[in-house]
Amino acid sequence: MVRKSLIAGVALAAVASLSLSACAGSSAPEAAAGTTDTINAELWYAPATFDPAKASASSDVTVARLGFDTLLRQGETEGYIGGLATDWEAVSASEYTFSIRDDATCADGTAITPSVVAASFEYLVGLEDSGALTWKNQAFGSGTPTFTADDAAGTLAISLSAPYSQLLGGVTRPGTGIICPAGIADPEGLAAGTVDGAWSGPYVLSDVAAGVSAAYTLRDDYDAWPAWENVEGVPAETINLTVQADSNTSANLLQSGGVDLARFYDSNALRFEDDDAYTTVSFASSAYNLVFNQSPGSGSIFEGNLELRQAVAQAIDPEGFNAAGLDGLGVEQTTVNAASYRCAVDGSSVIQQYDPEAAADVLAGQTIRLLIMSNWDPAADYLAESLRAAGATVTVAAPDPADWTAQMRTQPETWDVAVAAENAESGLIHTSIARYLGPTYPEGGTNVAGSDNPEGLAAYQEGMAAADAETQCAAFEAAQESILERVDMTPLITDTHRYVAREGFATYVFSGYWDISAMRITS
Repeated sequence: MVRKSLIAGVALAAVASLSLSACAGSSAPEAAAGTTDTINAELWYAPATFDPAKASASSDVTVARLGFDTLLRQGETEGYIGGLATDWEAVSASEYTFSIRDDATCADGTAITPSVVAASFEYLVGLEDSGALTWKNQAFGSGTPTFTADDAAGTLAISLSAPYSQLLGGVTRPGTGIICPAGIADPEGLAAGTVDGAWSGPYVLSDVAAGVSAAYTLRDDYDAWPAWENVEGVPAETINLTVQADSNTSANLLQSGGVDLARFYDSNALRFEDDDAYTTVSFASSAYNLVFNQSPGSGSIFEGNLELRQAVAQAIDPEGFNAAGLDGLGVEQTTVNAASYRCAVDGSSVIQQYDPEAAADVLAGQTIRLLIMSNWDPAADYLAESLRAAGATVTVAAPDPADWTAQMRTQPETWDVAVAAENAESGLIHTSIARYLGPTYPEGGTNVAGSDNPEGLAAYQEGMAAADAETQCAAFEAAQESILERVDMTPLITDTHRYVAREGFATYVFSGYWDISAMRITS
C-alpha cells in the first residue's frame, strides 16, 4: 500500500541502541563476516493485526508473509511456483484443483492437510471484515467458493459459483496465508499474535512492543521453502523489525549498521547507489490514484458530476505530485495501476491533461474534503494547494493507515476525494479495476468510489469468465477505458521503491513482488 512497508522488531532497549548508532558516522559498516544469525530491518508503520485474513495496511501484509504460507508463490521471473501446493490445475474458470504437500506442519506440529487448508479458507470467506473481503475477492472472485478436501488423496478442489479466471494469482497473496487450527479457534489471540500454534509459515512472532517493534524467530522444524533457484544465503534465525517512519533516519541507520536492510521511496536510496558495500533491488510498490467519491447519499460533491471530477484531474500535475511526494523518483501512470501489469491499458489519450486555468473555471467556490494517509505531508500539501490555487476550499484529513483504510472503504460520508495507494506488486490488474466498479465494501465488493458503471462492469465480468489470456486482456482493457472516460479516478504516479541491503545481507524481488521471507544472510 502506501509509501512504507517493512517491518518492526527488537525490544525498546535495542531501539535505543539503534538510535545511538545512527549518530556514529556515515561510513559503511563492516560485513557480517559469518558472526550473526539475525537480520535487523524496519517497518514504516506498526502492524494493526497479525491475522493475515484481516491484513489491510502495508505492514500487516508484510508480516503476514513471514508467519503464514500460501498455496502458491510468485515465480522468480514469471508465473507461479509451489507454496503449500505441489501441483495445481485450472480445470476451468470456476474449477481448480491443488495437491497439498505432505510434509508441511503448523508451528505446534499439526500436519497441514487439505482439510486444514480448507478450514483456513472457510474462515477467510466467512469474515465480514473489510480486509478479509479484499483477500476473498482477490483469491476467489465475487462468487461463493466451495472447498472439497480429500486428505487421503492429498488434494483440495475449489469450485466457484461465479467464474474467476485469476484464482491462481489470488492464492499467492499474503492475506490468503493458511491459518492453522489453533489460530482459527482463537481469533482474538490470532490477531494479537499470541497463539503459538497458529503459524504455518517459516517464522513465529516471538516478541512485540505495540507500536514500536516486533521480532520473529525461525521455526526449527520448517522445511517448506519455495523452490527458488537464485536465492543465495541462509535465512535468519531472528528477524527484528523496528518501526521507523523517517527515511533519512533509515539511511543513517543503514550506513552505521544499525539496520541491515532498509526500504526507500525517496532520494535517500541514492546515497547507496555507487557504493559496492550495498546492493539494491527495485520494484513498483504503489500506484497512486485520486479516487472520486460517488457513493449515493454520502454528501460528496462528485456524485453525478463529471465536470467537477474532470476539473480536479486538470488541477493536479502528476509530475508535481511526483516531485513533492516521491522526490521525482516515480514513473508515469496512465491507468488504474502500473504500466508493467499484464493487460494494463495505455490511457494517455483518455485521461485529463494538466490545465489549471480550465480547472479554475469549474472549481472556484467549491469545498472539497481530501483524504490521504498520515506521514506524507509534502504530498498532501501539494494536492491541497493545487486545488486551492484553482479556487477551491480544501480540508485535509490524514489518519493513520488503519483509519484511512476504514474511511476509504466503509465511511464515504467523511470524504470527497482520496489518494488511494494501489498495491503495485501483486500483478493482478483485475483487483485494481474492481476498486472502481461493481459492489462496494458494505455490499461485499471492493468498489471504493461507489460508482455505478454497468458498461465497465460487464467488460470486467467478461474478463473474469474468460479462459484464454487474450480474451481476458481485451475485456480488462475495455473496463479500464470505461473507468478513465468516466473519471471515476485519475492516475497520479507509480512509485518505484528500492530495497537496500548492506554487505553480508541480501533481499529479492520475484516477478515484481518484494518477498520479506526471502531476506538472507550471505556472509
